[in-house]
Amino acid sequence: MIRLFFRYNLQVSGLRFETQLRTLNQFPDTLLGDPSRRIRYFDPLRNEYFFDRNRPSFDAILYYYQSGGRLRRPVNVPLDVFSEEIKFYELGELATNKFRWVSV
Repeated sequence: MIRLFFRYNLQVSGLRFETQLRTLNQFPDTLLGDPSRRIRYFDPLRNEYFFDRNRPSFDAILYYYQSGGRLRRPVNVPLDVFSEEIKFYELGELATNKFRWVSV
């Protein structure tokens, strides 16, 4: 039996996030949703996944998983940086095409 409530520790450039397997499993064709893709970022000594990526963008990336696919660019993240993060986490063309630009 797969433990869907198993917690995953994700560290993004020094900031730790925690989520559940069932949250990531919603999008199996993405970097975080596919165990075979995300394993290369696992640090067994710290028992966490480490990503040397843009921290402010990751709030929105994780929210994408938590919300079932809603994606909003944080106001403090430039468009080009956020686009690169979407590509890195392999959210796909649908996410790229449908995300809403948040502005002040």
